[in-house]
Amino acid sequence: MKLSYALVCLSFAALTGCGGGSDVQQPAPTPAVASELAKHALATKPAGAVSVLDARKTGAADVATVTGRIANLVPGLAVFTLMDTSLPYCGETNKDDGCKTPWDYCCESKDTRTANSLLVEVRDGAGKPIAGSSSDLRLLDAVTVVGKLTKDEHGNHVLLATGWHRDARPELPADVRWPN
Repeated sequence: MKLSYALVCLSFAALTGCGGGSDVQQPAPTPAVASELAKHALATKPAGAVSVLDARKTGAADVATVTGRIANLVPGLAVFTLMDTSLPYCGETNKDDGCKTPWDYCCESKDTRTANSLLVEVRDGAGKPIAGSSSDLRLLDAVTVVGKLTKDEHGNHVLLATGWHRDARPELPADVRWPN
C-alpha cells in the first residue's frame, strides 16, 4: 500500500499546478508491456458504470465500473487519474478561456480536483503497477474502467483496473498541443 499512497501523492501533485506537464512525453512501452496492456483494452463499453463521485461515495468494492476523464498519466507506469465528468475541464464550457493545458483542470481549486478524482492502476501478478503506459489512452479521453475499488488506511481510493474502454476523445482548439 505504501507504493499506492506514493502514487496517489505523485498523481495529485501533478494536478496541483496550472500548465504543468505540457512537454511530458510518455515513454514507449516495451513489446511485452504493450502486449500486456493491450489485453486491458475492452472492445465494447461496459454497462452499469457509475461516476467517479458515486464510486468514491460507495467505497471499496470487489467489482466496480467507473466512468470519467483522464486528467493525468503517470510517466513510465500504467497509472492515471480519472476525473469526474461533472467537473468540466478547462475550456470545455468556455471555449474562449485560452487555456493551453485544459487536462490539468487548473481552472479548479486543488480541493475540488482532489474530491473529483480517482487513481487508476494496472498491476502485475505481484501487485505492483506495471511499468509502461497505454498508448491508446491520452489526456482528457473519456473512459470507462472496470476493476476492484480499494480504499487505503489514508482514505485514498484506488481502482485496480482489469480493463478499460475509451468512450470518446475530445477535440481541442487548434492552438492547443497535446502533450502525448
